[in-house]
Amino acid sequence: MSPNPGETAAKAKNQRTFAQVLLIKKYWWLHAAIVTAISVIGLIALGVWTYAGAPPLVNFVSSTGETVIPEWSMNRGKQVFHLKGLMLYGSFWGDGAERGPDFTADALHRTFVGMSKYYELQIEKEQGRPATQDEKDGIAGKVKREIHQNGYDAAAGVIRLNDAQIFAYNELVTHYTRMFTDQTYDEAFQKGRIKSYIQNPDDLKALAGYFFWGGWVAGANRPGTIYSYTHNWPYDPEAGNLPTYATYIWSFLSILVLFAGTMLVLYVYGEMKSLPGEPFNGRDWSLTTVDLENKGDAYVRPTQRATYKFFAFAVILFLVQVLAGILGAEDFVGGGPGESILGAFGVVIPFSVVRSYHALVQIYWFFMAWVGYTLFFLPRISKVPNGQRFLINLLFALCVLVGAGALFGIYAGHTGMLNDDMAYWFGSQGWEFLELGRFWHILMLASFCLWVYIIFRAVKPWITSQNLWSVPAWLFYGSGIMVLFLFFGMFMTPTQNFAISDYWRWMNIHMWVEVTFEVFTTCIVGYMLVQMGLVNRAMAERVIFLAVMMFCVTALIGISHNFYWIAKPTGIIALGSVFSTMQVLPLLLITLDAWKMRTERMKAHEHLAEGKQRFVMDGVWTFILAVNFWNIFGAGVMGSLINLPIVNYYEHGTYLTNNHAHGAMFGVKGNIAIAGMLFACQHLFQRSAWNEKLIKGVFWSLQAGIVMMMLMDMFPVGLYQLAHIFQYGFWYGRQQTFVTNEVWHTLTWLRSIGGAIFLFGGVLPLMWFILSRGTRMVREAAVVEEGEWTIYDKEKAKEREAWAASDEAF
Repeated sequence: MSPNPGETAAKAKNQRTFAQVLLIKKYWWLHAAIVTAISVIGLIALGVWTYAGAPPLVNFVSSTGETVIPEWSMNRGKQVFHLKGLMLYGSFWGDGAERGPDFTADALHRTFVGMSKYYELQIEKEQGRPATQDEKDGIAGKVKREIHQNGYDAAAGVIRLNDAQIFAYNELVTHYTRMFTDQTYDEAFQKGRIKSYIQNPDDLKALAGYFFWGGWVAGANRPGTIYSYTHNWPYDPEAGNLPTYATYIWSFLSILVLFAGTMLVLYVYGEMKSLPGEPFNGRDWSLTTVDLENKGDAYVRPTQRATYKFFAFAVILFLVQVLAGILGAEDFVGGGPGESILGAFGVVIPFSVVRSYHALVQIYWFFMAWVGYTLFFLPRISKVPNGQRFLINLLFALCVLVGAGALFGIYAGHTGMLNDDMAYWFGSQGWEFLELGRFWHILMLASFCLWVYIIFRAVKPWITSQNLWSVPAWLFYGSGIMVLFLFFGMFMTPTQNFAISDYWRWMNIHMWVEVTFEVFTTCIVGYMLVQMGLVNRAMAERVIFLAVMMFCVTALIGISHNFYWIAKPTGIIALGSVFSTMQVLPLLLITLDAWKMRTERMKAHEHLAEGKQRFVMDGVWTFILAVNFWNIFGAGVMGSLINLPIVNYYEHGTYLTNNHAHGAMFGVKGNIAIAGMLFACQHLFQRSAWNEKLIKGVFWSLQAGIVMMMLMDMFPVGLYQLAHIFQYGFWYGRQQTFVTNEVWHTLTWLRSIGGAIFLFGGVLPLMWFILSRGTRMVREAAVVEEGEWTIYDKEKAKEREAWAASDEAF
């Protein structure tokens, strides 16, 4: 008796594996809706906690009701802090640069010292002798208690200070006045190399008041709790700041979640291996494209030559970014070749300016490369819409205008060449990674909206119910999501409480780096793998969908790890620790096939030797493999090392953060930018102009250079800094006398070895290669009749049928 077809189908459905359920395309909208719901609920909770839990920013008054620090003065101090680029020199609650002090940790510790001094002077005045050690011990306990007492009077709308706190505030005014005006002071701004960086006494007093408020928030207990608004960060045992219970327990629970998540990912991956379809589809050619094989040096598609200028602009910006990094490193050691050259011309650039250039231009050159090669891909997807070339040229003009405006504006703003209003709009907003002036910020958003519109015009035929999850559609989704999150930066205003402003800044920065950049990278890698004949469309769609969903569900709420210590309630630590720990899971999934991917190069060279193909995109392939490596090592391992709350409590604001940032930013984002750039250029440049040996040298110089910089300086100096923080407190590891001492000098000079390899072996040859080939490009065809996107998987009809059959079988 033959089995009943209905019973067979029902039995098959009951036996579906978890991996099969994930891969049924008709249910993907449901998966996406669940991920979206989780993410939206989590982000709403973060926003509510941020606004409801923000610490009070109101007048500080004495016990008699006299105003000591008015609210308007602290707001002015915040304005000076940003307009003078001090977040690009030091930091506030650990957020910012690491050259100068963390101003809040510094203020908290100096408040403790100042209050202790006040009580010791009282004893000396009353007893006619210095305080004894026993009396000093008693004073230390008293001051610690008073620092954690919250003097906020909600009914009166003021914060009440005792006489010792007022004395400590006045000591702070003297300290910060000397920091920015006295070149002989131990903690002088940039060791006194820039005279009178801030001159107005009222501004200096306002700045001291603002920093005093930041230190007060770090010490005063949140109402109803036994820890401060910042969860007792920074670590300062003398001031009574020690890790909280929540910091320990959620670190432990996060490790358990990571183990469970890893096992689940490996289990699902194992199930996937048993499903029909092979990721590496075994064509008779690989690591090349149909266009290269069919056309070679003949021509490229319409509008593709117009994308070259984006690559030329990107490599010039790459050099500017690296040179700025060199100047920034030289500042720690008191000078070097770069500063000597500038000095010969009488030019002195503040650290805040070069730090702004190094951080901001880095992101901008990534964007320029990404814009260039996404536009290059478009004629492969559909016929070029009318007016597309004009829009591309307009986009480039806007991008150059934004870049030039930011470079000149940041310098003019930080050095006082513009008044306050002009500096805010056309100079620098002063926020780390969002340094450019508000006008340039808005113009940049308009430019990138134009970029997304250009992409949409080309992929519109692919955004249908049948192709909703297609790779071309994901190219639009990835680019659109990336630009969408840039708009969060517009919610920052100059008069906001720092706890709220920094929330919106991280909603911009984190969503770029750890959500949309990863989504975009996944889409681009999937696109290039399909074009190079390595992955079929069906597999690419599945991998992209699963990776994007995992990135979204982990990284969107994982933004909370940036909020641990910026005056948020305890729930932030719970969400941040669990979700940020899980961010390594999609990276693990992507990396599992990395070795199999590596073997494709050998097969491609065999095909080349056998005459089965004319080209091998060796350089492109190598940079794609590097993206996989740095995704797991720089972003995953180095990120996980510092994201656990108990680790981050001590590490936050140290050079270990820099170590992770360099591995993740250049390692992942930089390598994918170069991979896409080379992919496009190998089609644009004449075959005789291509130099695979040079590309190989560039690749190894860049990778070796960044590894050496990390292992010879950033990682060991971060550990050295951390060791002293454990012993003395966070303030100690960030004071000027520490970050410019002999150990720091030695390790910074060792960093120059890797930096020299990175610059002379990688950046300069790459720039020369791209710029010198501008006159050696192939012609551009007026019309292309064949070779659209679908040609890439025509040969794999049987495999697509197997995937379709598997969907039905599921």
